Amino acid sequence: MSSKVIKVAVVGNPNTGKSTLINALAGTNLHVGNWAGVTIEKKEAFLKYKGYEIHLIDLPGVYSLGNNTAEEKITIEFLIRERPDVVIDVVDATNLERNLYLTIQLLELELPLVIALNMWDEAKAKGIEIDYKKLEELLCVKAVPVSAVKGEGVQELLEAVVEVYESRGKEREEKCVLHFEDYLEEEIKYLLEKIEKIQPVLLDLYPKRFLVISLIEGNTFFIDIPISDELNREILKVRERLEKMYHKDIVSLIVEERYSIIISITEQVVKKHKVKKADITYILDRLFLHKVFGLPVFFFLMWLLFEFTFELSSPYIDWMDSVISSFIAPLVAHWLYEAGASPWLRSFIVEGVIGGVGFVVVFVPVLFFLYLFMAFLEGSGYMSRAAFLMDRFMSVLGLSGKSFIPMIIGFGCNVPAVYATRTLEDRKEKILTVLMIPFMSCGARLTVYAFFVTIFFREHKTIVIMFLYLLGIAVAVVVAFVMHKLFFKTTSHHFILELPPYRLPTLRFILRNAWIRTKAFLYEAGTFIFATSVIIWFLLHIPIGVKKPENSVFGMISKTVAPVFEPLGFGNWQAAGSLLSGFVAKEVVLATMGNIYSGQVVREGDLEEIDLKEKLIEIGKGFIQANIEAGKRLITFFGILSDGEETLPVGENRSLVETVRNAFTPLTAFSFMVFLLLYTPCVATVFAIRQELNSWKWAGLSIVISFTTAWITTFVIYNIGKALL
Repeated sequence: MSSKVIKVAVVGNPNTGKSTLINALAGTNLHVGNWAGVTIEKKEAFLKYKGYEIHLIDLPGVYSLGNNTAEEKITIEFLIRERPDVVIDVVDATNLERNLYLTIQLLELELPLVIALNMWDEAKAKGIEIDYKKLEELLCVKAVPVSAVKGEGVQELLEAVVEVYESRGKEREEKCVLHFEDYLEEEIKYLLEKIEKIQPVLLDLYPKRFLVISLIEGNTFFIDIPISDELNREILKVRERLEKMYHKDIVSLIVEERYSIIISITEQVVKKHKVKKADITYILDRLFLHKVFGLPVFFFLMWLLFEFTFELSSPYIDWMDSVISSFIAPLVAHWLYEAGASPWLRSFIVEGVIGGVGFVVVFVPVLFFLYLFMAFLEGSGYMSRAAFLMDRFMSVLGLSGKSFIPMIIGFGCNVPAVYATRTLEDRKEKILTVLMIPFMSCGARLTVYAFFVTIFFREHKTIVIMFLYLLGIAVAVVVAFVMHKLFFKTTSHHFILELPPYRLPTLRFILRNAWIRTKAFLYEAGTFIFATSVIIWFLLHIPIGVKKPENSVFGMISKTVAPVFEPLGFGNWQAAGSLLSGFVAKEVVLATMGNIYSGQVVREGDLEEIDLKEKLIEIGKGFIQANIEAGKRLITFFGILSDGEETLPVGENRSLVETVRNAFTPLTAFSFMVFLLLYTPCVATVFAIRQELNSWKWAGLSIVISFTTAWITTFVIYNIGKALL
């Protein structure tokens, strides 16, 4: 027997922890896409509980059910048209009064509701006592104390969802109906009676109270059918009488009435006790948001992020490379040989598939540790401060600190960063920000940097990587400044951003967020990168029987474009071919190098039989050793102790390391990384730009600007380097 499905909409103000709560409920089983017709992210998750399949839909964060933003429109339309079985209203328990405004509107929708009093632990720490049982009595809905970050109250919340679902359809008691001031209620009742007589079909389509109040407010965008002239006249009469009675505009009147209800509730359920504890948020903000020290602290934290990332991931990179190059590749090669597979098929699987995809997967630990520390900074509340800190600087470019938020997102991936510009109201500011985003070094580029710095700049890897990230920001600023002065006469807007209190994210929260992002990258490695690797391998072996890769179709194409890169220091066809494939996705640059150079890694010795048990034991010991080494590096991070000599980078793949080392010098390797940082955005980012700006012109211009800027910048850096050496 199949389980019943409960469709649950998760609603709440921004920064109330909706997504964290969904993660706590459903683990990492998240599906991320976009809402139809817009670029606003849509998150869904599925879980099974007590014979039910619970379908969670994370609606965009909104402060009210008005018609002011795309997020509000999506939320209202989903709640009215989809009519979810249950709504979870995620409320910040530390700021109950502000959050209950949305709750009051949700009650007007007459949907089964459960209030999740999130951040319950923080409220208690601040001396805020909430009588949630009294809150339940006043609102006639279930209220559950929850700490999404710690996973507390999650089971109780699921229990409440099932209970509300099973008891749906029961009429709310009259004592729980939240009334406005008597005269206003009389006008609401009057208009409801008029709708029943004039256009009753509206009452069949929309919740009664929400419909009437929306008509009075003039918030009618969600109504699909035309409102009759007679009904419009009655609505106008009601508005005129109310304005005459209260001497204020209707919207302000409704807002005040809702808040009068909220204040009455909070006075009955909330008690605040004095806490003899320093306000850590105030203390830290005096440093992190300081006019002088704020930026140096930001750059220091970025340096720490990269230093931790490379120090702790290095042992795991070596271990993973050893697993792939010394175990998986030779084992598969031997099995294929024993099965009588042709040399062509063995080459395809070992070089094309394992040599391409595996070469990228080796550097997954770098991304995982990067995502770990980014999750910590985001969960701690610091990332919002970084955007606020940059507001004054961004105003020079005619932008606001709000533009810096998509740029921060771009460090993870440029695609969602482009979509994040939807929060920018001014179109010129939005275009300018979108054109800056491709210069933000995404996680995919980091995998390539990690490979090169471990070969050429091992002792200064953090400095080199941080320089590349800062160079991307600096180039973006210069390009934006030029565009602002010549083409976009934008004016910066006031930047209002809610700064969440500082929190210490739990290990569970950090690991889950890092794994969700890493899993998305692994999915790409298993699909997108795999497909590209296969195509590159075939192009390297056409015409059939070609002896040298440079004489293949791919080699000939690469040699044709290689002269373009000659003035930049890396005019060989291998580098040119890798950059060509990088237009598809930046991590494919490594996969292409793996395909080009893999023949030198898979040797005849790989066809020898492998003692499987012995190898597995060796791999297990290697993983334990990697953990021990990472622990040592964590302890000796600040240089208090010495952890001895470092091993050769990139595991046992010495043949590949030597091949790349012979093909590049430190200067040309650095030039290659600079060009990779700045040149054309990947295909997915180009399509995101096209979708967000609704124009191929801007997508094409982004490619031209990025490539031109990359070539000029790399040329200057390479020639300065040559002059200094």
